Amino acid sequence: MHVVDGEIKYVETDNTGDDNYDGLHQVRACLRGRSMRRRVYNPDRLKYPMKRVGARGEGKFERISWEEAYDIIATNMQRLIKEYGNESIYLNYGTGTLGGTMTRSWPPGNTLVARLMNCCGGYLNHYGDYSSAQIAEGLNYTYGGWADGNSPSDIENSKLVVLFGNNPGGTRMSGGGVTYYLEQARQKSNARMIIIDPRYTDTGAGREDEWIPIRPGTDAALVNGLAYVMITENLVDQAFLDKYCVGYDEKTLPASAPKNGHYKAYILGEGPDGVAKTPEWASQITGVPADKIIKLAREIGSTKPAFISQGWGPQRHANGEIATRAISMLAILTGNVGINGGNSGAREGSYSLPFVRMPTLENPIQTSISMFMWTDAIERGPEMTALRDGVRGKDKLDVPIKMIWNYAG
Repeated sequence: MHVVDGEIKYVETDNTGDDNYDGLHQVRACLRGRSMRRRVYNPDRLKYPMKRVGARGEGKFERISWEEAYDIIATNMQRLIKEYGNESIYLNYGTGTLGGTMTRSWPPGNTLVARLMNCCGGYLNHYGDYSSAQIAEGLNYTYGGWADGNSPSDIENSKLVVLFGNNPGGTRMSGGGVTYYLEQARQKSNARMIIIDPRYTDTGAGREDEWIPIRPGTDAALVNGLAYVMITENLVDQAFLDKYCVGYDEKTLPASAPKNGHYKAYILGEGPDGVAKTPEWASQITGVPADKIIKLAREIGSTKPAFISQGWGPQRHANGEIATRAISMLAILTGNVGINGGNSGAREGSYSLPFVRMPTLENPIQTSISMFMWTDAIERGPEMTALRDGVRGKDKLDVPIKMIWNYAG
């Protein structure tokens, strides 16, 4: 921050030293960070507590002191805990302050507000997130845990880059410079880049070798058609599948599983649905011509290492977790997981620098709801059950949400 007479004049990024992390350059501040001065001096910025004095929705507020604000919050919080219990208090999801050490807003369970609530008996928690709820859940079932991707700088070892709904040129255009790495690495490896996306994205912008438009939400069907070609033309990495995978075919299927309950049977139409996932079948669903599906399958199956990744768009649909698992299967079928130049099928990886923060202690309340369901918990909390509404930690909620702490969101 460059300050003159107590006023911020401009924000400069840290450009000292020659730091290098896993082959990645030192991160520079993005445009949002460089524009923080405008947020500080914005006329709409709240600078002191405001108390609602009109009916909810009228927009009528009056200024109060910090002491009065503290008293109102503390008094009502104590009252609600006494009347309804700690399960009636909810820390809402907010990502407006991600980079702070003490001021971070997400995940709520790692904030200082969570520490306060844990010292007061706990709060109703949530699981999942708006950005990646389904891919996090889906790939957990596929890999047995969070599946990170290879570093984008590793693309210099790739021969092929396939991006499903992944547009780092638009979604990660920040100081991290994923698009820069993508292009620098491709120049070194001369890797072909294929973009599969309903839209022509900034990541392409004339730099892609092929763009394959697809009907939104049909990525799983496309992958099934690709897998059919790979399996029937023996383009899969059978040694990798035999050694590392469970449930690909009959010999890797657990003894307790039903006959033909494996992935290969499903693709070939030998499973319960009896439908072969041919390129023609996939074409009817995706809008991608069958001959293009065959060509793409042969290219992916015969080019290694291949960097196969997906953004977070394909999973933001009904049954999105199935799409994420399907896309990751391409990396698994071809044995591109865990090798230089390959990828897990997840989004490109990132790095972090861990440091010690204020401990938040353990939440005595074990109950949690999906972050999508907090409005339901206000209106019909005691009706929400584990089976119908995904309540975790107990069979049902006992009370509705009576207080929401909404910070930076």
